[in-house]
Amino acid sequence: MGKKIVLSTGHKHAFHRISALLALEKGYFREEGLEEVDLIASGEDTKTVEMMRDGRVDYGLDVKPGLIIEGANRGEELYIIGGMLNKFPSTLISTPEIKTIADLKGKRIGVKEEGGSRERLWIMMLLRQAGLDPMRDVTWVTHAGYGSLEIQKERLKRGDYHAVGLSGHYKRPELYDEVRKAGFNVLADRLNTHPEGLPDRVIAAPGSKLTSEPDTTIKVLKGIIRGYRFARDAKNRDVIREMYLRYNWGKEGFGWGKFDEGLLEGMIDSARYLPADGSVNEKGLSDIIAELKAQRVVGNDFSISQILRLSFVKQAARELDDRFGPGGY
Repeated sequence: MGKKIVLSTGHKHAFHRISALLALEKGYFREEGLEEVDLIASGEDTKTVEMMRDGRVDYGLDVKPGLIIEGANRGEELYIIGGMLNKFPSTLISTPEIKTIADLKGKRIGVKEEGGSRERLWIMMLLRQAGLDPMRDVTWVTHAGYGSLEIQKERLKRGDYHAVGLSGHYKRPELYDEVRKAGFNVLADRLNTHPEGLPDRVIAAPGSKLTSEPDTTIKVLKGIIRGYRFARDAKNRDVIREMYLRYNWGKEGFGWGKFDEGLLEGMIDSARYLPADGSVNEKGLSDIIAELKAQRVVGNDFSISQILRLSFVKQAARELDDRFGPGGY
């Protein structure tokens, strides 16, 4: 029997875990010869990265790419080997007196996690485009809770902050009407500002794993891609709903505040954002690197080639297409 493979998501709710859960339940990993695969939830992206760094985790399945970029800038050998979310929506809303991005100067912006939620880099880009310094001209408020309108409208009314991002699981443009009915403004939507998308979540691995176990890496990616394809297929919607309910889709919010009940259906619909070929949005990744350069987090000579190792996922997708037909699983 081969060595146990440990996969980790940072987030515990089923949307982040569905591809690996499917690969385990449907036997996709086993069919690739991976007999022992564990799936854990570290609780935070930073913990997933730390656990990859010290060898407790082999592959991170939902890592924010900024963490890999920053690590590479410090000389760490962690790499992006595939994608999870390449074109996921985000909507920035604000209190009534804030009409434009420029109006956020001197104001507070809520973000979900320490180190920033997935929306933070996008919001920083918007601020910079409006002539503001994202680090000096606004105050970032952490632990804002999940990007649910039900949660956030109370915090906005209370004055905890003046703007916050809402979940990509809502239907758009229907969400905009709900925001305005609640008395708030829609400042921006990423579907409009970045129509090609930004990669919010990626699959990552230590360089040592890629060097020592390239075949295992391809097998893991084949299992994940088959999970993506199953979840994306509309005929499997009822299966995905049942799994979300069984594995905890996030109803209790994991400390972020209870999710809206309506978000369950949105999470099921959001499977369409999982990349059928496991690819990474390289244009969006370049935009993220450009923002980090503007922040002087990385040097101007930092290159996307320092963090991308995509030959594994390309081979995995190609082998699956050869075996099952294009997009098959």
